Amino acid sequence: MDFMKMLRSLEELLYEVMTWLVFYPRTLIMTLTQPIRTLEYSRDQLHRPEDQQFDQSLSPPLFLLLSLLLSHAVEIGLHYDPFAASGGEMPRLSQQNLIAFRALVFAVFPLMFALHHVKASGLQLSRSTLRGPFFIECYPAAVFALLVGAGLTVANASPHARVAGGLLALAASVWYVALQTAWISHADKRRWRAFGIVVWQWLKALAIILAVVLAYAGWSGIQ
Repeated sequence: MDFMKMLRSLEELLYEVMTWLVFYPRTLIMTLTQPIRTLEYSRDQLHRPEDQQFDQSLSPPLFLLLSLLLSHAVEIGLHYDPFAASGGEMPRLSQQNLIAFRALVFAVFPLMFALHHVKASGLQLSRSTLRGPFFIECYPAAVFALLVGAGLTVANASPHARVAGGLLALAASVWYVALQTAWISHADKRRWRAFGIVVWQWLKALAIILAVVLAYAGWSGIQ
């Protein structure tokens, strides 16, 4: 009986992983080409029963994690070592810990925008009210993480492609800011005010990330 349960679990795992090959590119194309519609789709999905949510795409947090894995694969494929490139100034992490650290770093962006959406909606902050906006924000954050990571890797790994990689990372940042501005102004129609909110949330996210990096570097230096 235990063997049959394990076999069924493996079957489900295999099927789940294989569906990623289909739904990851579909979710990526959908988010890139129809970002506002994707955000609306994510918002609508959260009103469905939990077992029926995101049936036609990857769930937003999973999409973010897989995007970080793909960005890391680009890094490995180009034989780029960010720790060696830093001249020993960055404390070395294992591959697993590096991916986990990057996941936490890029998750700060959807967290900041999710907190703004909860506050703007007038809801009391709680785990349940924060979950929906955070899930919604993971879609654009995943594309941002993938393109920025790939762009910076290409720029640092290949001197001949430094400009192209830098432009890709810059374009991803502009796309992310423009999308967030359009999404926030979707409600109150005040685009410049929305742009200011986006810049403020962006700066707060960068400040948190910098604080985490400095804290980790200081802790590693003590060891």
